[in-house]
Amino acid sequence: MSSPLQPHETERLRALEQTVREGLRDFRRTGQALSEIRDNDFFRPAHETFEAYLQERWNLTPPQAERLMEAAAVAQVLEPLGIEPKSEVQARSFRAAARLVTELEPEQQRVVARLVEGAAPRDPQGPEAEDSVPWEAPPAAEVRIMASVVKKLGADSTVHHPDSGDEVPFDSLSPGERFEVIRTHVDQKTQAYREKQEAKASAPPPENINWADWCLNHTGQSLGPAQRLEIVVEPVGGAPRAVARIVDSSTGEVLAEGPAAVTLKKAVLSLAAQLRG
Repeated sequence: MSSPLQPHETERLRALEQTVREGLRDFRRTGQALSEIRDNDFFRPAHETFEAYLQERWNLTPPQAERLMEAAAVAQVLEPLGIEPKSEVQARSFRAAARLVTELEPEQQRVVARLVEGAAPRDPQGPEAEDSVPWEAPPAAEVRIMASVVKKLGADSTVHHPDSGDEVPFDSLSPGERFEVIRTHVDQKTQAYREKQEAKASAPPPENINWADWCLNHTGQSLGPAQRLEIVVEPVGGAPRAVARIVDSSTGEVLAEGPAAVTLKKAVLSLAAQLRG
């Protein structure tokens, strides 16, 4: 075994494990606690590896723990934007958006938060309406669009002046004018995204596929030797939801993932549709 924990490390481990014990249904607290235990090797006195600690202490597999830690990290990024995911699955749907947000400067992140606030519907009723922050945030894809636009429009960008329409350097605009330009770009890209989604929704239904046969055929014909197809069933809001995904067997990285569904069939067919583009 590795070196024993120092007294302050033992106390911290005890507090973290209490968090995990009490909060296994709270993905944020649990994921953050597991991350700290892993990052500080607090498992070392009794377990050779973090994976062994997960299995022996909590009966968790490494992929399960990784999803919890990833979801907690995403939620931490989203919190300053006014977005609070209600479940692990919901949080992980914002992974791409959160990754972009972490690449932004603090001032740029504040711009994204302002865009999110403007896009989130508020309840105009009630005396506390002005101070309340609703969870009804924009969809993950639209938050990703916001972060992408903010990242792209830098000091060396040339844009159309919001009043005159003349082409001007982005950094020559006032802060208010910059925000108007950013919001216009976001609105345009968001509208294009929504139209694309509507076109997909109105397209003819896909051909009838036997989902079980598709799993076997796709695995045999399309996956590499270091890849696997897995179907995961997890409780979401107290009800089971299935997710089908393609995973790198060596790293555990999720290469493709369909949306959560109420049946195994729908989960697999959603993944199949996503892979077809």
